[in-house]
Amino acid sequence: MLHLSTLQCQALEKAMPVRWQPNLALVHAPAGAWRSWLQERGSLTQRLQQQARSSFHVELLQQRLVHLRTQELAQLGWSRQPVLVRQVLLHVDQQPWVYARSLLPLVTSAPLYRRVRHLGNQALGQLLFSSADLQRGTFSYCAPHQLAFPSLWGRQSVFYQQQACVLVAEHFLPPMARALNLASHSLV
Repeated sequence: MLHLSTLQCQALEKAMPVRWQPNLALVHAPAGAWRSWLQERGSLTQRLQQQARSSFHVELLQQRLVHLRTQELAQLGWSRQPVLVRQVLLHVDQQPWVYARSLLPLVTSAPLYRRVRHLGNQALGQLLFSSADLQRGTFSYCAPHQLAFPSLWGRQSVFYQQQACVLVAEHFLPPMARALNLASHSLV
């Protein structure tokens, strides 16, 4: 079972940045079921809930204001600091299936910022996909094994809503691959 302490979460913030690549990276990704998870444009939360036999829950690992790397600010199209960083594990049937890290620029007047700040152990996906004015940007992807713990494929995109945006990165974890019989080989 994956358990991350506050210190480990902070270490993730300081680790080498993940190498995100555009859609071309999927040329080397496994086809079939993996690809459908990586390219899912709807709510990942809802899809994970549909896979659960007994339970789905969100474990809030850490949520705090941080100063980001220039690369991440550029992805958000943002220049101001600090940014609210939210790190969670999405559990299906008591197993961590997805590690997610969300970045939300500090715009205290934005309704989205106020709602995210008070989510706690609720899923960000439920909040984002319940909004009619939500727009999602393009995906970028990362190969396996880029985190400080065992991880498989990852994806990220920016969600836009009114005057706010949030960058959401989701990394699929080995328990998910085992439960769904997904090939877990990495990019060559």
